Amino acid sequence: MRLAVFSDIHANLEALETVLNDAGAQSVHRWFCLGDIVGYGANPNQCIERIRALPKLNCLLGNHDAAAIWRYSPYAMTKDATQAILWTIDRLSKRNNAYLQQRPSTLAMGNMLFSHANPYNPEAYRYVINNKYAQRSFRATREQLLFVSHSHRPMIITRKNMFQTVFFPPTGSLTCDLSRKKRQIINCGSVGQPRDRDPRACYCILDTRQNTIEFRRLEYDYVRTGQKIKEAGLSDYLARRLAKGQ
Repeated sequence: MRLAVFSDIHANLEALETVLNDAGAQSVHRWFCLGDIVGYGANPNQCIERIRALPKLNCLLGNHDAAAIWRYSPYAMTKDATQAILWTIDRLSKRNNAYLQQRPSTLAMGNMLFSHANPYNPEAYRYVINNKYAQRSFRATREQLLFVSHSHRPMIITRKNMFQTVFFPPTGSLTCDLSRKKRQIINCGSVGQPRDRDPRACYCILDTRQNTIEFRRLEYDYVRTGQKIKEAGLSDYLARRLAKGQ
């Protein structure tokens, strides 16, 4: 079975469409969205509706999604993030608000556990980017593969080693063999706002038969996305950072 795992769309419709079109051509059987469909970008409703239409979809709640339905305080974020969330709240349709309200924080399936941020306390939304929080995540769970996002950085972590996958242009993908014995935390990166200094949209495909994880990077029209952000009256910084991948 081939599973597409993606996250942190942040209302970036151009990046989302690029990822979904690419994954659709990769013989994907199931879809897992780890949350943060909204926030920062100018197309929250369109992105939710596009994701809702996916077949065999599992979708989790991210911290920006939670803030958009007042389950998490928008004022706990940065100034620009707060502005974008308040803008989103005013425009989110009742149907899409209800959809976010119904999203779970975690999902377990077989030997896999999916969450937006730290799996041991998912609604605290802590980053799993260092040994401290990685070890806590391992100790609090039993599944072999833990899929997370939130940091916007593609990464694979084991109990003994933590490393961030690095992509050099023009390489568009990187496939890693997964250990059948070691437990691993896999960060799928970000579709709509990468922060590893690579502006290309990122997602991953898990192949359970081959026991591999493939990280895929895709060019998209971030200039158009930035124009929409500016036209919406949101911070110019949210547009500029897309081009830098940070």
